[in-house]
Amino acid sequence: MRWRPLPAFAAIDFLSCLLVVFVAVALTSSPPQVKTYGDYAVVITWPKGQNDVDLYLRDPSGETSYFEKPQVGAMQLEHDDLGTAKTSYGRSKQHQERTVVRSAKPGQWIANVSLYSRDSGTNPIPVAVTLWDLRGNDRAVYSDTEDLSRQGEEKTAFRFTIDGSGKAGGISHL
Repeated sequence: MRWRPLPAFAAIDFLSCLLVVFVAVALTSSPPQVKTYGDYAVVITWPKGQNDVDLYLRDPSGETSYFEKPQVGAMQLEHDDLGTAKTSYGRSKQHQERTVVRSAKPGQWIANVSLYSRDSGTNPIPVAVTLWDLRGNDRAVYSDTEDLSRQGEEKTAFRFTIDGSGKAGGISHL
């Protein structure tokens, strides 16, 4: 007499294989997460292309963090995206730069964006600028978009104030 596997065992084997595949896909399909420690972050994003946009963040004492001085005082530019495939964040559909404020000093902070270099073309480059509160669950405090058209153009995206208790507010465009 020949041995034949029971249909129930075949179904269990099939479901076990299916479960392994689903777990493997779920584990590899989520993007890697990196927790940034600090009080606040200013993040700029702009569309893919050969355009280099820079973020400048000035603290209340007048120190500025940017590509030539990535770490100044309690600020750190975590990534200088040059607008190329080699310097972008992987397969993202956008370029991104982020400056983290490790310890929020009370006073007025200023976030500027500058078009360092651009690819040929005449269309303005939309640059989204977002202020993030990193204390507890990360949340966007404010976001705005600036259009940059010509090489060397610099705009103040917004100013914000951090009070004595460490809370950000007082957003202005002066």
